[in-house]
Amino acid sequence: MSALFNDYYLNIAVMTCLWAALSGAWNLMAGYGGLVSLGQSAFFGIGAYITAIVYTKYGLSPWLGLIAGIFVTTGLAVVISWPCFRLRGAFFSLATLVFPIAMEIVANNWSDFTRGPSGIAIPFRPGLDTFIFSSRWAYLIAAFVLMMMVYGITRWMHRGKLGLYLIAVRDDEATAASAGINTVKVKLVVTMISAALTAVGGFFYAQYILFLDPPSVFSIDISVQIALLSIIGGLGTPLGPIVGSLVMTPLDGVLSQFFGGGPRLLIYGVALLAAVLLAPKGIVGTMKAWRRS
Repeated sequence: MSALFNDYYLNIAVMTCLWAALSGAWNLMAGYGGLVSLGQSAFFGIGAYITAIVYTKYGLSPWLGLIAGIFVTTGLAVVISWPCFRLRGAFFSLATLVFPIAMEIVANNWSDFTRGPSGIAIPFRPGLDTFIFSSRWAYLIAAFVLMMMVYGITRWMHRGKLGLYLIAVRDDEATAASAGINTVKVKLVVTMISAALTAVGGFFYAQYILFLDPPSVFSIDISVQIALLSIIGGLGTPLGPIVGSLVMTPLDGVLSQFFGGGPRLLIYGVALLAAVLLAPKGIVGTMKAWRRS
């Protein structure tokens, strides 16, 4: 029984909660607003890097880095996303794809702050003030709280006026605008909320892994992984990202332990394909459809 609670499996549990929170933040934009962004890793990386730079370069509390990261990401979300709102479907997704690529280039070349390709090693100084803990259990509790916070925000939005406005804009933006909904304002609000929550995830990642380099936080693979978990779990549902992460993150961890390289990716890819084919509406959406029938 103790083997189930060793550091390896605790790490899988921590990452399951973290991925669920990140995917839930993306689900606010894509699942409810129809804004299928592939640029979430940019917000994730900015939140992580600002936290690390504030702590390692200036000796300030990572909590100040968290606040700064939220302000920077929400501001950039407005500046970057506003022009992209004129685009639809795949064109919007491709436009957002440019953002993490640009941020990775900046992080690689702005070595005075980011230390370039060498990355930033965060000193191990345990304490609540540094958000660094000796036990993975503390990280697991914090990751679970973050996941539930995102879930709570999603539930609030799902039942509230903002959620109704977003769904109306997603389904038919022209009709929503003719009904008096300020479509641009609604999109901006949900984008800012999503960016802020993603930056919080970046803060958590930086203080958990204690090392950052540009590919590890700005990679497009992160954006794709975030999106896949919501799609598999159930796009546009509060529980979808959590279910998707509960299924796919432990699977990837177990496959990494027993298989390496090609075999792991092949099995993981087959599992993804099977999930999409057997549950095209996501696991949560398919289960709801079965219950109704």
